[in-house]
Amino acid sequence: MTGILHRVSSALSALAVGLLISPIAIAQSQNTLVSAFFGLDNALPGLMCNQPGSLLDGMPVNFRFPLDPSSLSETDFEVVDSLGNTHTPGCVFLAPADEDGENRTVLLLGEFGTAITNPPVEVRIVGDLLTTDTFSGESACSEILNLNGLVTTNVVPLDDGPSLFFAQRIEGDLNECNAGTQTIQVAWNGGVTPYISGDAESDLFQCYVGYSDSAGVLIPHVPISIADINDNDNFHQLCFSTPDEIVQVSMVANTVEDPNQDPNAYSEIEVSSCTLSTITEEHLSETGYAIYPNPFSDEIFLEHLTGNEHFILRDCLGRTVIEGKCSGAVQMPETGSGMYYLTIFNNTNPTTFKLLKR
Repeated sequence: MTGILHRVSSALSALAVGLLISPIAIAQSQNTLVSAFFGLDNALPGLMCNQPGSLLDGMPVNFRFPLDPSSLSETDFEVVDSLGNTHTPGCVFLAPADEDGENRTVLLLGEFGTAITNPPVEVRIVGDLLTTDTFSGESACSEILNLNGLVTTNVVPLDDGPSLFFAQRIEGDLNECNAGTQTIQVAWNGGVTPYISGDAESDLFQCYVGYSDSAGVLIPHVPISIADINDNDNFHQLCFSTPDEIVQVSMVANTVEDPNQDPNAYSEIEVSSCTLSTITEEHLSETGYAIYPNPFSDEIFLEHLTGNEHFILRDCLGRTVIEGKCSGAVQMPETGSGMYYLTIFNNTNPTTFKLLKR
């Protein structure tokens, strides 16, 4: 998929949750909010945000996990410039990168500073922006998190070119390749189109390289074609014919450009991969408990209990929904969909988990 996210002629096109339960601690990892990209400075028409007569900045903000579109609002974001001024976007969009298997880039439109004298230096999440589960066919993990409180100072300056920020294996209905044995989806931190005059987006597969791992040695493979193109966003699908599992992808320098016509530097990214067993091991090492499914409907299961625990389930306003002694299965009462918090009490410290009810 091409540019941010590409140009205003593409308007919105211009610049642009978990298998197990995650602890209630709001996402604080810099890896969750990967980066922001000051893609365009006063180059987008104000009509895109119902502000006729003005010109807007464009800033894609990139996340490790897919976002819940229903939780997205311009008031979820603050942009801080180098003088310390804070700016709220005039509008925000997941489009055009809003297909199933995408939804990891939010395009912010508004006034965020000036490229030379007062550039943006920080992006904050100040509202209840939620992540969601991945779709069947995505290799990457996800967690259902409230991102409120996350901050990134990884704001790519206007004159820097685009770089890769995410890659995963795509299968099933998400796979748009017509040939090959495996498909790798890659995402850029801003929209991209071919840098070399005369090249088409369909030619770009020749400049990507995928790598398989043979006893610690990376073996290069060139894709046989590229898919998910010509839709003005920052995602591509690379079609490989090798039976060896691709674990990393790179792109040579000066191959693609962003909407500001800045070419990319050499860029590489590891392919995200996740299995239920690996999530379970990580979860158990942190809490000692296994609690599933998440999202849930009318029942949850608790494993690895010592027999002395009791629990309280609260809604997002802190009201108690149900409490009792922990057992293998807990029947949930009739409640609305949304976020809930399950606290397990034992003889030591209580542990709280976040659950989503569909």
